[in-house]
Amino acid sequence: MRISIIGTGNMGGAIASALSSAGFDTEVYDSVQEKAEALREQNENIRVLSSLEMTSGSDAIIIAVKPQVLPSLYDALREVDTRLWISIAAGVPLSVLEDHLGSGNVIRFMPNIAAKARKSVTAIAAGDSVSTEERDLAFAIASSFGTAYFLPESLFPAFIGISGSGIAFYFEMMHQMAMAGVREGIPYPEALKIVSDTAESAAALQKESGTNAIELETRVCSAAGTTIEGIRALQDRGFASAIIKAVGSAAAKSVELENKARYGER
Repeated sequence: MRISIIGTGNMGGAIASALSSAGFDTEVYDSVQEKAEALREQNENIRVLSSLEMTSGSDAIIIAVKPQVLPSLYDALREVDTRLWISIAAGVPLSVLEDHLGSGNVIRFMPNIAAKARKSVTAIAAGDSVSTEERDLAFAIASSFGTAYFLPESLFPAFIGISGSGIAFYFEMMHQMAMAGVREGIPYPEALKIVSDTAESAAALQKESGTNAIELETRVCSAAGTTIEGIRALQDRGFASAIIKAVGSAAAKSVELENKARYGER
């Protein structure tokens, strides 16, 4: 299965490495040839293409360039033949991609930055013309660098709020908890490792048990104990409201970007 990736930035490079390790016939193109060559030095199984046109004939082409770069590539991309287009450009709707690529076989990915660790959480939205076989291919590609979920495109802003951008909210909380550990006497590097391991343990327990998160929280809270005091402090300072506002703000920005892309389409 031949997969071509256009763009070898952080996300494109991570996806290429994961696909190659998963056994896909992987090739990359970047307008900055040195970036593509640097990626090949890390993984000799990845082929570097000297032109965008050489991606033609691939089973799937992944467009991994920044959204603002995409319009400058549309004319060249329309001349390329592929079974399936996959775009990771945030804020660019399927309708815009289909129109400018001249194809109905288009899928959107919304991965998060953890693709580099092969722990990305990726949302997948498929155009109406995409076959079951092509959907399966897209799912296999996304699964090579983490977990994947098919969602209606209308839910992408919500997904961005809780995952695409949401991963940064976890980083912020991890940092602040580590800093709180510093205040209590634990050096930052050690505190951050403890916080990171705790986050991983919480996620593992929830996944393994399938239990509602609030039920797990109540299990940790002993009567008149330490945890309920901490939970009360979070509630008193608007923790729940801040989280909901952060997710909503990221989702609203996503809707704004998609509307701008649609306006550009017209």
